[in-house]
Amino acid sequence: MKVKNKMHNGQLRWVVDGRINGKRNRLQFDNEKQAAGWLKAHERNAGESNQTSWWTALSNGDRADIMNAFERSRELGFSLIDAVQFYGVRGLGKTFLKKMSLKEAVGELGGDKRFKDYKESGAKPSGFLAAKTRKGCAPKSLHHFKCILHNFRDFVGGDTQCVTITSGDIDDWLDAGGIKGKDWDNRTKTGYIKQIKNLFNWLIKQDVIKGNPANKIEEIIIGEYEPQILTVDQCREFMEMTQEHSPVLLKVAALNLFCGIRPSEVRRLTQKNISMEHREVELKGKQTKTRRKRFVDMSDNCVEWMKLGADLPINNLAVRWNALLKTVKTKWEIDKWPHDCLRHSFCSYYLAHHEAAAKTALQAGHTESVLFQHYRKMVRREDAEKFWGIYPEG
Repeated sequence: MKVKNKMHNGQLRWVVDGRINGKRNRLQFDNEKQAAGWLKAHERNAGESNQTSWWTALSNGDRADIMNAFERSRELGFSLIDAVQFYGVRGLGKTFLKKMSLKEAVGELGGDKRFKDYKESGAKPSGFLAAKTRKGCAPKSLHHFKCILHNFRDFVGGDTQCVTITSGDIDDWLDAGGIKGKDWDNRTKTGYIKQIKNLFNWLIKQDVIKGNPANKIEEIIIGEYEPQILTVDQCREFMEMTQEHSPVLLKVAALNLFCGIRPSEVRRLTQKNISMEHREVELKGKQTKTRRKRFVDMSDNCVEWMKLGADLPINNLAVRWNALLKTVKTKWEIDKWPHDCLRHSFCSYYLAHHEAAAKTALQAGHTESVLFQHYRKMVRREDAEKFWGIYPEG
């Protein structure tokens, strides 16, 4: 639009001539100042209208990116256009990071395989959890990963872009004890940090982030692990109480206590894994925690106890075992069953009896370093002799 002067009925008039919304308009004013003022106001309103239309046409994600970039540029002391121009010159040929929210990154395991109709639920594995599934992780491990990562996702926010997550966000999550505000000990926090690191390492491979924020977290100090073991009298009493209250579990108890086989591994065994003739237990790779096949020797007292128990597998083993432990805790007047104390007892008494760390580690299914770091607790040799002398009556 333009401002023109024109004679009208013998008087000099000022005219604004042009198109508004596609139609021609001619407006007359008494002087040039009025015409110029109206044209300036019109152009300002038109510009604001165009900016509003452009902003509303953007997606929510694009608007969020622009606002976050604007705030971040102000914090660092430069304008947003400066950043674009700098990257346009220095960033030519570089790969752009992909946009991915934390919810998309963590993903889902898909349908719950504990139910027959899990395929009909329509849920499909996605994100990092789907990658873990394809890797071949055990179902129990997958469920553990899911609980940790979903807790972190819900605390930080599922819509949060992964590239914006910092080590401070992870520290806040650990200090708060997750979404439920639990009091996590240092050992638990260390395990959780490991899974968060795995998640961000996967995101680096997916070109979503450049660096792992979990690597910037200060290492948590963990005191030396003190495994709890049973005394010789407690071991004998435990086997006798098993024989009295749940004799069907004698084979399971003997494999735990006198062979050091993990409870989770015992639940995967069948009678075909046990050779009473050769006095050994064969654990296939799919039945062990480490996914490596191993053979475990059975001691003389172990064989005698196993003769009294039911063949494997045992129906409702987990329920029966928990009921037995509840009975033992009541008798011993303790509130909590010591973690893996049967296996810890085996490792300690076996090492004291044979004085061979390599042989003990081979039986237990871990390395010598793990044996000394987590399981070894020195016992007297005479106590070890008594431990291997625990037999059923008669």
